[in-house]
Amino acid sequence: MGSTSSFGSYDLDLRAPPPRRHTLGLWLQDCSNCGYINFAIDDLIPGAVEIVHSPEYQDLRAGRLTPKLVLSFKRHALLVSADPFEAGWSLLHAAWVADDLNDRALASDCREGCADLWAGAVCSVDEDGLRHQTVLVDVLRRSEHFDEAEALVDRLLPHPSMTPEISRVLQFQKRLISRFDVDGYTCEQAFAAIPQDNPTLQH
Repeated sequence: MGSTSSFGSYDLDLRAPPPRRHTLGLWLQDCSNCGYINFAIDDLIPGAVEIVHSPEYQDLRAGRLTPKLVLSFKRHALLVSADPFEAGWSLLHAAWVADDLNDRALASDCREGCADLWAGAVCSVDEDGLRHQTVLVDVLRRSEHFDEAEALVDRLLPHPSMTPEISRVLQFQKRLISRFDVDGYTCEQAFAAIPQDNPTLQH
């Protein structure tokens, strides 16, 4: 399912458009015996045995009040916790599941966990690093950390590796932050709101 087609614009947090966005339930393989979970169940994550048997992991596995798929991505985040970027993505995937369920509080909680992991990680200073930090802006905004999101935008915009496309997204984020807007938006909406010529003058 990794090659599933997408039609439309990606969200600002890089969530794919349909139909790929509706395949989240197929992304992880879950062992019904031991509870190990990964994108490929035969790919063993270092230290997985100890984590799977930990009380925190078992509590997530036994959870009944939170949707199962959200807990699955949270379990995967624990398993890959040695890599804050990958663990953060798993928590963001959990937030996407909560978004589909219209559970804003749960989605915000998952995004807060993602933000905690990413904000403390060292990010590269190339275009890929800027793109990742731009996703973090969206994660912070949608979890109502408006001050942190705006401060990150202001740090990123003068970056020498800044591209016109990322600049337009960040200017759009700044506009949303000023309105305390926590809704989800697409890259297409950002580009429509911020004209291509002279985007840094738009507020």
